[in-house]
Amino acid sequence: MIRVRFAPGKFGIHKSRALPAQPRRNFDNRTRDIVSGNCHPEGTKRLKMTRAHHRSLTRRELSPHLTLLLAASIVASTGCSDSVDPPTTQPPPTISPAASAGHSLVYADDLEMVLLVNAGLGGANVPTASTPTRIWGWTGAEWRVIDSLGPPVRNLAGVAYDIRRHTLVMHGGTYDLGRSYGETWEWTRQTGWRQFTGAGPGIRDHTQLAHDSERGRAVLFGGNGTDPNTAFGDTWEFDGTKWERVVTSGPPARVHHAMQYDPALKRVVLFGGFTPGGPDLGDSWAWDGTRWTSLAPATTPRTHARMAYHRRLNTLLVAGGFRLTSLGVIARRDAGWASLTTSSEPSARYLPDVAYDSKRDVLVLFGGGDPTGNSLYADTWEFDGTTWRRIREK
Repeated sequence: MIRVRFAPGKFGIHKSRALPAQPRRNFDNRTRDIVSGNCHPEGTKRLKMTRAHHRSLTRRELSPHLTLLLAASIVASTGCSDSVDPPTTQPPPTISPAASAGHSLVYADDLEMVLLVNAGLGGANVPTASTPTRIWGWTGAEWRVIDSLGPPVRNLAGVAYDIRRHTLVMHGGTYDLGRSYGETWEWTRQTGWRQFTGAGPGIRDHTQLAHDSERGRAVLFGGNGTDPNTAFGDTWEFDGTKWERVVTSGPPARVHHAMQYDPALKRVVLFGGFTPGGPDLGDSWAWDGTRWTSLAPATTPRTHARMAYHRRLNTLLVAGGFRLTSLGVIARRDAGWASLTTSSEPSARYLPDVAYDSKRDVLVLFGGGDPTGNSLYADTWEFDGTTWRRIREK
């Protein structure tokens, strides 16, 4: 399976070919001038890369052997520290998010808008490692900067929105080949970014985080840490005060899977991905807070896809993936996953992200990478359940 790991100017280089290690920042002690540095270059709507960069996407470099490294169960209770002040000034609202892949979209019910986190990584022109994370808000007509004073920018992190606490939660992520993160950050519109200071899953990227609104927990599964040939197969939950490693059995360890909460099923559902050194996966699993249950039947394997619940259709949708010739939207039905016929859909792409705008009753998609070329996208689309529509910002 193709391993996609993003790094500045190096599209898809494997983690084992690491750049020289650079000092890791202590976010608790960051000074104001660090978080108020220059914003990242916006670049063009589609970032081009050399053929050499593209070839790095098609090289199998992973060991065929998988060694699971499962840490001891940690349950630690603590709070968050105010390490980043709320923003006081913002860039002009006419600036648009840069083309990217591996970013995150979530819906903030209290703000009544889809939020975009960590756009701009994955291409040839990227922000520096010290550039703060930006949060963008989608109005239905344009993207507006909501906050530009976050922790250092990263992608492939676990990001979810806690609708009980009206809080965005972000864990882990990666910036380049030698720089992955293991902290948990929280953001609210009132307080800005704060770092959670307790113990947790540690360094993780290529992971997924979904918020179980029934139980009030953010659920994290899978990903990898410092060893690109090893994936995690443990499950963690976060309630805002502590992380708890709740189970180590269930789905096989994996990366580049899709995961989302299904309010109709009242379960967190996981789909696809791959185990380093192993084949692509087409299995599905449901988490009820106690155990994982396999959902039959399996379907065509897929990686680098994203998932969201579409309220109007009352179903989970999966969009995008690697080595596809179309967006390949599939819907979860009682009998399993089935292709969803749509019109005017976006082009094929991997690692976009999707989120459902409950106020406007549409699915929002942003960005992703072209699986047949060497470009990233910075386009925004909406799906009403039948037709896709590209939104061209004013």
